[in-house]
Formats: sequence, C-alpha cells, structure tokens
Amino acid sequence: MKTIIAILTILLTFSFVTASNAKDLYKKNLNIKKNDTTLQGWEAWRVTGKKQLKKYEKKNKIKLFSVVDNPTRLGDTAFFIQAPGDECFQRESDCDRNSGTYKRVEAKQTDAGGILGEVWVTYSFNAPEGSQWQKYDPHIMQFHSGVSEFPPLFLLGISSKYGLKLRVESLKGLVNCDGTIDERQVDDGVNYCGREINTYSLIPISKLKNNVWYDLLFNINFNSDPNIGFFKVWLNGDLIINEKGQTLWKDKPIEEIEFNHANFNFGLYAEFIENYSQSIYADEIRKAGSCEELKLNDLGYQCNDLINQNGSMLPKQIEDIVTGEFTYN
Repeated sequence: MKTIIAILTILLTFSFVTASNAKDLYKKNLNIKKNDTTLQGWEAWRVTGKKQLKKYEKKNKIKLFSVVDNPTRLGDTAFFIQAPGDECFQRESDCDRNSGTYKRVEAKQTDAGGILGEVWVTYSFNAPEGSQWQKYDPHIMQFHSGVSEFPPLFLLGISSKYGLKLRVESLKGLVNCDGTIDERQVDDGVNYCGREINTYSLIPISKLKNNVWYDLLFNINFNSDPNIGFFKVWLNGDLIINEKGQTLWKDKPIEEIEFNHANFNFGLYAEFIENYSQSIYADEIRKAGSCEELKLNDLGYQCNDLINQNGSMLPKQIEDIVTGEFTYN
C-alpha cells in the first residue's frame, strides 16, 4: 500500500509542475482567452521559427511553449517556456551566425504598426529551480526594432554575471557593426549595432529567488529624439530606473524602414551552450497607453503611488562599441 501511495504522490507532483494544458501556442492569441489577464491589450502574436520548433517538439515529445494552470501570478493561466541545451532548434539565421549559435523559444507581437510613442507594459515572471543561467543570458523579454537589420532596443534577461538585468542599446544611436563609415545604401548587407550598451543589474543573481513571482512595469516613450524619449522601470512596485534619451533608432537607407518601430517579444533567447537548459514562467503581460488602463489594482498596485515615485539606479556597465571602452558603476 505504501508503494502505491508513493507512486500516486510522484504522479500528482509531476502533473502539478508540468504543462497542464500542453497546447501548441502557434496561434495568434497564444491560446489565451480574451478575458484572461495573462495577455491584455495585444492584437496578435507569432512564434519565431515555427517549423523548427515543431520538428524539435515532435522528435523529443516535448512542449517548449505551453499554457499552464499552476503556478500563475493571477487568474487561471500562465505560460511555461523551456529551452533545452541538447541542440539548436531554430532557424538557420539563429543557429548559424557569425557571432555564434543562438536558441530561441519566443513569441513576437505582430500588432499593426508596432509600438510608437508612449506605452505602458507589464510583465511578470517566475524562475523555477533547475535553470542554468549563462554568463550573459538568456533574455526573457525584449522590445526589438521592427527592422531586422537594427538591433534590439531593450532586453530583459537573467545571467550569472548580472542577475536580472536590463540591457539598453538605443541611447547613443546606431553605428555600422563592422566599424565602417555610415555611407551605406539600400541592401548593402551591413548590419547596425547600438553605439553604446548600458547594462543595469536589477537583482543580483545571489538575491534572485526561485519559485517567486516578480512584477515588472515599463513606461517607455519610443522616440528617436533624445529630448523626447524616456524609459521608466518599476520592480515589484518600486521605481528603479528613470531615464531620458533616444529610445528608437533613427531612419536609415534600408528597405524595411517603414517598420522602424518597436516590437515586444517574450520567451527565452540565448546563446546555445551544450547541456545548458533554461525554463521560466511568464504571466500578466499587458499593454496600454496609460498606467490607469493597465488596471493594476488586481496585482496590488496603485498608479498614483507608482507615478509619484522618484529616483533611478545607474547602469552597472556601459560599453562603447566604437572605442571598446567600458565604464563601471
């Protein structure tokens, strides 16, 4: 009898921590119902590398991106996302780069026109035990440029070096990644890099807890004018970053310039290192034009309290791509 009880206990525990619905999320709504707070304010989504992800899932009998009912930050659902370290399961453009091999299990916002101007976005995550955080990644959320030749604008990640970190690339504009003078024409085949990379350490890795929900709130005005753009970040209701500057890339002579706006992605995106696996839960991913429209009361926050806060941390590291110099705070 004791043996039977032990087996039942193991089975119940396993079903509790794995993807309960185990549904594919290759749908525009990511299988989240309209009135569910897991996703609010977004129009449509797509999963990057759909063909490659499906092939990997079928071969390994695994779900990389699933809806679960436990744990959740609020309500009945959340996302469980995992990125194993046995092989690269993405497009050739990710798995075979000059800079290395990258794995990606990521949903990308495809709202018409992307994000321009001021926006408010919430994102909650929970890091389960067992993830192997690498020195600089994975990234778990990003505001990327709609132009494929442009680098991301803001990247939120977890790394063994910085803990929970925010990487900001847009403040000093673009330079050619190969160091050449910016005289390129359409389809010259030279990618751009952010001139200056600011890395903020939001929570040191020694203080980042497993199986705990963390709430992030972003208020960003996406604008290429450094006098107009700004970005603010709250962590669990406390304002930790409040900066002004360029938050959108300036127009360049490329075919995709009409997509020069911000896109929102979330999931897991990291350099592929063999036998290094990561997983994360994500919930309460909301977008609105104002704090009040986010309806944060159900998460325990009041907009008046949030907006009236002051202060900002300094970036832990600033890297100048052109000179190769580093500044540390």
